[in-house]
Amino acid sequence: MARRRRRFRKLETVTVSAPRTRGEALKHRARRCAGKGEYRKAALALREAVALEGDAASWALLGDMLRRARRPSEAAQAFKQAEWLHRRAGAPRRAAVVARLLGTLAA
Repeated sequence: MARRRRRFRKLETVTVSAPRTRGEALKHRARRCAGKGEYRKAALALREAVALEGDAASWALLGDMLRRARRPSEAAQAFKQAEWLHRRAGAPRRAAVVARLLGTLAA
């Protein structure tokens, strides 16, 4: 039998930059936990990130994670806060998207 040649594929190197702030590190941890299906742990990490940063995007991420963790009342509060912050920042389209998420939560 003839020997087969092994062809080695050149592996692509992906550079992952380290999180710059504590809030970014917490969001990264939340994404990792969510990937494993650990939504409550992810929600805890996002609660810390919201306490540190308090921006609308963090609130929306927290609302989504609480929705996945089957905590609809807490998710609704987080989505309301995210919508309010988006409106306050002058981003009506983003506020409308968060309002739609809030509407699907109530349905």
